[in-house]
Amino acid sequence: MFYASGRNVGILIALLAWIPSIVIGQNAVDVRTGQWQVYLETHTQWIQSRQLVAQLTVEHAQADFDWRSRKASAERELLVHEHQLKAYQEGLRAVRLTALKNEIVVITERVKQAKVRREWSVKLANRGLISQKELEADEIAVERLVGQLQSKKDELKLEEDQQVSTTEAGLIAAREKAREALVVLEQEGDHTRKNRQAALKAQQAETMRLQKVLEQKQVEFQRLREFLERQETNSQPEVNREQIQELEEDMQASRLAEKKARTTTNTETELWQQKLKAATLDLSTLEDDVQKPSLEIQEQAAAVQSAQEKVNQSIQNESWADRVHKKGFITQVLYEKYSLELLEARQQLAYQQQKLEVDSALALQHATVLRDFDLRTARVAVDALQEIARQQQSYVQTMLDSHREQTSRQQDVLAVLKQVQPGTGD
Repeated sequence: MFYASGRNVGILIALLAWIPSIVIGQNAVDVRTGQWQVYLETHTQWIQSRQLVAQLTVEHAQADFDWRSRKASAERELLVHEHQLKAYQEGLRAVRLTALKNEIVVITERVKQAKVRREWSVKLANRGLISQKELEADEIAVERLVGQLQSKKDELKLEEDQQVSTTEAGLIAAREKAREALVVLEQEGDHTRKNRQAALKAQQAETMRLQKVLEQKQVEFQRLREFLERQETNSQPEVNREQIQELEEDMQASRLAEKKARTTTNTETELWQQKLKAATLDLSTLEDDVQKPSLEIQEQAAAVQSAQEKVNQSIQNESWADRVHKKGFITQVLYEKYSLELLEARQQLAYQQQKLEVDSALALQHATVLRDFDLRTARVAVDALQEIARQQQSYVQTMLDSHREQTSRQQDVLAVLKQVQPGTGD
């Protein structure tokens, strides 16, 4: 029984002011349209808002990681183009000039040899030992080689006279294109990041607002429970039974939603755990490979070795040709062919040696820069993925906690409904 003391009367008057659905006396207490419904709805809104905050936090971390990955790739691309330009300006252009000079020397010797051959052909043609067509072929060969020689001389002069060669201009253009791509990517990233942060901040504010509303509704609901505990009620049995059934169905749905959320979120968590594992392995591999020589340098060293072997073979061939030429077993033209082959081999060896020297110095600088960049990027990636994994775990926990809280609040309301249901217990 409810006994109205002075204090209780005051409480009752206050309750009557905000619970119009409750009628004391013999009238029914219609809890269905009372404060519990508003309480559950508010709680649901707060849960959804909190879940959205957790979701936006995870999405923000993931999007930021993806953007940083693309930015790192663009930065590395720019580093590569900057190195290529620097390498050309500081060493490879000189190697290129040396190569042109070596080609000119070789072609000059070829012209000399072709002229000697043409002179022999003229003599042989005058004696009727070779055809006019064969003589013309030798003359054409001389003209072709003279043209090649002049072309290489012109190319060398152009390279020496130009402050910026065609090759260098192309390298500069490629570098600027990479730089512009990085700038665009940075601008897009800043814009989208600000939008994501603004959306997250707005949702956090909405969650705080709903939390304050919910706290008020919790106070009101608790007052309702206390009030119902102190009064005898006559409810409409069929109405309350329907309410209890609906709420029990809602509780079952919440439990199923919790199970589904656990499966879905665990899958996402496993995915990012795998990415973290892969990034950690990449970092370990990079740290192990820092002392290994680059493949390019290994290939260039092999080219030097091959050129040296060619020189050694050409020396033997030229020595043999010199001996048999002195004995009159081969012609002067054939002997000079072997001499030319030795010259070409030595020129190629000199070029390959110079290129290896320059490439090694530049590659060491470049490898150091890229290695340090890759290591920094890999460490940042690992840290970022660890944060994503942590946020993902937090999101999973938020989802599970939310479903449990929803079930708990429904259980509280169910207890109230059963309390005012005649002939039912807790």
